[in-house]
Amino acid sequence: CAAGTLAPEQIDEARLAASLHHNNIAQVIEVGAENNLHYFVMEYVHGQDLRAILARCGETGRRIPLELGLFIVAAAAAGLQHAHDRKGPDGMPLKIVHRDVSPSNVMIDYDGAVKMVDFGIAKASERSAETQAGTIKGKFAYMSPEQCRGLELDRRSDIFALGIILYETTTQQRAFRAESDFETMQRI
Repeated sequence: CAAGTLAPEQIDEARLAASLHHNNIAQVIEVGAENNLHYFVMEYVHGQDLRAILARCGETGRRIPLELGLFIVAAAAAGLQHAHDRKGPDGMPLKIVHRDVSPSNVMIDYDGAVKMVDFGIAKASERSAETQAGTIKGKFAYMSPEQCRGLELDRRSDIFALGIILYETTTQQRAFRAESDFETMQRI
């Protein structure tokens, strides 16, 4: 559960996340406000994020088996496809883009289910409040070239980021590691 004062675009983003219902997306259960404090309640995923698993593998010198890495990325891709294909009540595509696909937003529960989390910065093409133009949101090492440049994004940006996750999960090496965020974005 997260609470605080939210800007109009953050409320829209929370409502958008709450509209997504898929086995590979952590469910937002409720979005509301009380005493001028906005909140959203999200499904608890009892497990670890992929970032922690990759870090532990690096510490122990072990590798994620290829089949398991492919399973994790395929499940994350299924959740993203659901979001990308989501339509509004009028039947028109919402054109949802997660914008922060990264290992820390891929959860693996202890029963083996894979869930995408943090659609909190997701953006749809039609929203009542737009995110400020030119604002870069997400983790630099997982951004598409278009996202690094602050350009308009579509589902391909999420797929690019998922490709980086696939590379890192199967090779156990960072794709665009650099000394600074700026250098990372230059490499991308």
